[in-house]
Amino acid sequence: MDEFRRIEEEMNRIEDEFIRRIKETEGMRGCITPLHNLYESGDEVIFTADMPGSSKEEIDLRVGENYIRVEAPCRSPIRGERKYLLHIELPVEIDPTSVRARYKDGVLEVVARKRLRGFRIRVE
Repeated sequence: MDEFRRIEEEMNRIEDEFIRRIKETEGMRGCITPLHNLYESGDEVIFTADMPGSSKEEIDLRVGENYIRVEAPCRSPIRGERKYLLHIELPVEIDPTSVRARYKDGVLEVVARKRLRGFRIRVE
């Protein structure tokens, strides 16, 4: 039982250090890294980011075959006027012309088709 307690304490310490470093970095850059999720579903890549305090007109979304970049102002009574900034590398290549995005209830959702790297050939 003592070993589990020790592991739990170590995990809590690591989590606290991680959060402290994120806040420290945000303070130096003046930017907030939004909470986000990236997953694959069939032939699509789906990205979501929590970005309350922005409006869809202010979101600068850029995509390439292997990345997504988001920048937008963030207005918060707690943090004041700052900005969201996130650049992530994708695990697979996407077709940038297939990207669809929507912003609803403070959440940005981006859906893109995976880029095909070959074709199935029917053998006769």
